[in-house]
Amino acid sequence: MKKHSHEEILLKLVRADELARAGNSQVEICKALGVSVMTLHRWRKLPLHKTDAVVPADPAGDAKAPTNSPTMDEMRRVLEELTLENQRLRKIVTDLLLEKMRLEEASAEAFPVSQARKA
Repeated sequence: MKKHSHEEILLKLVRADELARAGNSQVEICKALGVSVMTLHRWRKLPLHKTDAVVPADPAGDAKAPTNSPTMDEMRRVLEELTLENQRLRKIVTDLLLEKMRLEEASAEAFPVSQARKA
């Protein structure tokens, strides 16, 4: 699994927008970028500033270009959103596991002979 830097993500998002304007499908865009469709969707949800994507190179090379990293408030907001989503997903998984167990118990009662063959 490759970890992309913020700059790489921004550049790839800009490239994805260019490819989309050119009429390419999502699958073609993701193939050209070398990422999955879900990664591209996740990147588009990130609170990154797309204006930072094309930073002109300093000819002298000694001055650092200003970077706009997410603020603490933005990171806190994203963390809260992810925490809520995680709680929601955990609840869904728990509900599905309980439903699966209930169905397994019901099928064991309805078909006791077939369960005995498996053992």
